[in-house]
Amino acid sequence: METVGTAVTVLQNVMSLVGHLESVELYVRDAIKKGVDFDCIRSAGCSLHCQGIEDGIVTGVTKISIPWWCKQKNRMMNKASRHKVLKRKFQIISHQ
Repeated sequence: METVGTAVTVLQNVMSLVGHLESVELYVRDAIKKGVDFDCIRSAGCSLHCQGIEDGIVTGVTKISIPWWCKQKNRMMNKASRHKVLKRKFQIISHQ
């Protein structure tokens, strides 16, 4: 669980930098592989399955968290946009 949590944190930090680029998943996968310590999995598991578990964590986090991050970002932008429109309408109504 700690490894997955760390991977999600790395993803959130990287997405703000690469979210607008093409091949976002490749950047995120690379950042997770570099930024997450998978030693606890290597030391606790079978050497034949460690790489598969690491790849599964990276794939799972990217496939689930990238769309989630995009939805959250779009919601925040939409909320800010609605607020701006409402503020403008209020200014028009109050003749400012």
